[in-house]
Amino acid sequence: MKTKSVLLPSIGAFLALLLFVALPSPTARASQGQCPDVEISVHSPSYHQMHFQVTEGSGCDIYVTFAVDTVPVDPSRSGTTPISPTLKVVSGSTFGIPYGHTGYIKAFGYKAAWTQSVSLSEADQTNPINP
Repeated sequence: MKTKSVLLPSIGAFLALLLFVALPSPTARASQGQCPDVEISVHSPSYHQMHFQVTEGSGCDIYVTFAVDTVPVDPSRSGTTPISPTLKVVSGSTFGIPYGHTGYIKAFGYKAAWTQSVSLSEADQTNPINP
């Protein structure tokens, strides 16, 4: 009667487990790219109206904090969820600056499986622009 060694199947199972853990999964998500820095521009369609516009050209979401007459906290997120008072907006969104006041804005770009913008974009503007 033949007896099989318990050691050989154990070594085989160990090697299979080692390969499973050591090799990357085909479904592993690598970074797909880098979100560029958010562009902040000021538009003044009339003397009394003024707004910030935030733009980003790669399809990344824009995470932004905005305040009037006070500097806002830096925007933040947990995964793709903005952490209050941060707002998640799309490229082209605008933020009004009331007449006689100063607006402050901070923003970065991010989307899942991408790397967040390298720099935090910031701007401030008084309405109206003082000559």
